[in-house]
Amino acid sequence: MTEDPVAYRQRAREGWEAAAEGWDRHHRWWDAQTRAVSTWLVDAISPQPGQTVLELAAGPGDVGLLVAELVRPGGKVVLTDGAEKMVEAARRRAGERGLEDVVEARPMEAEWIDLPAAAVDAVVCRWGYMLLADPDAALRETRRVLRPGGVVALAAWADAEANPWMTAAAQELDARGLAPPRDPDAPGPFAWADPDAIAERLADAGFLDVAVDTVAFTIAYPDLDAWWDTQVDMSPTLRAVLAAADPAVRDELMEGAQARVAGYVAEGGAVELPALTRVARAEA
Repeated sequence: MTEDPVAYRQRAREGWEAAAEGWDRHHRWWDAQTRAVSTWLVDAISPQPGQTVLELAAGPGDVGLLVAELVRPGGKVVLTDGAEKMVEAARRRAGERGLEDVVEARPMEAEWIDLPAAAVDAVVCRWGYMLLADPDAALRETRRVLRPGGVVALAAWADAEANPWMTAAAQELDARGLAPPRDPDAPGPFAWADPDAIAERLADAGFLDVAVDTVAFTIAYPDLDAWWDTQVDMSPTLRAVLAAADPAVRDELMEGAQARVAGYVAEGGAVELPALTRVARAEA
């Protein structure tokens, strides 16, 4: 990546802090839509009572909260994210589910994990590593904090063409010259789309028995307006562009982006868009 990593981390953190409220607002919907992926990750680490599990780039903690219900009695789940507002949301959700005795929510960067070596039995990271300035450092840190034989399970989006639910708005920004310049080597949602590259990164970090798979699912919205609203609420890049645009441009962007997904609108107005993600499991 050409951008200074320190500047990238600061910009990314500010973006996720700004988007945290939207993620919190939509968390029940997002949790339900992505449950197939969360379930794959939980099954991959097979959490047991008494174990300690770490979730990196947890956002509101969807996966970790599922795990928390499985490590009782005596277990612990450490939910972490670089954005403090995301951590606050995860902590609040743990309290709402009565999981305060199991869940510890902490601000933490995945590239330098503030835990001792061999401290956890498993690590999960759903759509996080590919967004980091130095994902290979994060994988090495992941292996460091795992006990021998411990397991990491991760998800990373497949290619852009397979995920129109996310790419339609970005394509509209590109078409209008409003998207920020893109570095093909920079972190991003599709930076880990290649399954072979995921396997190679895990192996280079010292992981064994690497297995990469794909999960196909759909993301459903009540209507096109709901799709657009969630895009605005949950995308740091789109939020930033819209904040700087005048109302007429914002309306044009919405209409253009909605036109790109109009083919997925059912007769009653509901929208169901395909999604595809890579998933991987490996042992320390």
